[in-house]
Amino acid sequence: MATAELPDRDLPAAAESRAREGLTTREPDVLSELETEFKHTRARVFAMVLRYLAQPRWWVELAIIGGLYAGYSAIRNSVGEVTNSAFANGVDILRLEDDWHMALERPLNDLLVHTRWLADVSSLHYASFHFIVTPAVLIWLYVCHRTQYRRASSILIVTTLLALIGFYLVPTAPPRMLGHQGFVDIMSLTSSWGWWPASGAPGSDAISNQFAAMPSLHCAWATWCGVTVYLLARRNWVRILAACYPFSTFFVVMGTGNHYLLDVIAGLVTLAAGTAIIYALWYAWRRSVLVAEERVRLGQ
Repeated sequence: MATAELPDRDLPAAAESRAREGLTTREPDVLSELETEFKHTRARVFAMVLRYLAQPRWWVELAIIGGLYAGYSAIRNSVGEVTNSAFANGVDILRLEDDWHMALERPLNDLLVHTRWLADVSSLHYASFHFIVTPAVLIWLYVCHRTQYRRASSILIVTTLLALIGFYLVPTAPPRMLGHQGFVDIMSLTSSWGWWPASGAPGSDAISNQFAAMPSLHCAWATWCGVTVYLLARRNWVRILAACYPFSTFFVVMGTGNHYLLDVIAGLVTLAAGTAIIYALWYAWRRSVLVAEERVRLGQ
């Protein structure tokens, strides 16, 4: 007996039915293959991230620095709009320090006024070390301690970002601008032989924010440099210099009238916050990497 043939109109429906049956039969295998491929892809992505963290690219670092400078420039360009609040904040900080007998910048400023050679050395320190030591430490890390570079530089980046937020939220006139409070601008006093302007800023007025006192980025960066070099350097004399550098910076920034003691403390708190953020993110990320690698290894 001849086999009955399906009418032409039933062919598409029959093909669709057979396709659906085939897909249903193979669906678990397809999903399993996709899941395995996803896990392998995720592992490869994590491996790429690990390689980047271990071997950062110099052009990425330059891009990050450029971004930070752009943010700093945006805040600097708004200086004219915050003059009144900056001076008010400076007076409030000084009043609080006087009430608590902690205005250490007063005797240090007087010391430099009456000790000219120390004033000259302090001005040189303030105008140069901040812009030389920090880049030098970054380069040293990149060349000699590449595996430590990413974490250390990330701490510096986050600390700087937090400081920029502080500059924006709390514009503060430094003590050297409060002449009526008895302070002398040491940088201006020594500008006749230095390269810094008579305004007392550490660099050109075109790149300096006169009201970026709270928190002290000088002290945050100096402490980062000191701790980083102390922990990684092998020679004892280098470690001694590294340990002394932050304290010399504390002395200089207050003695020259560029920062209050509370600025210094705020700078250290900012560095501590930046360090805590990076380590929290680092450990969370490392844990996720280890968990993902273990799942891939077990074929889950």
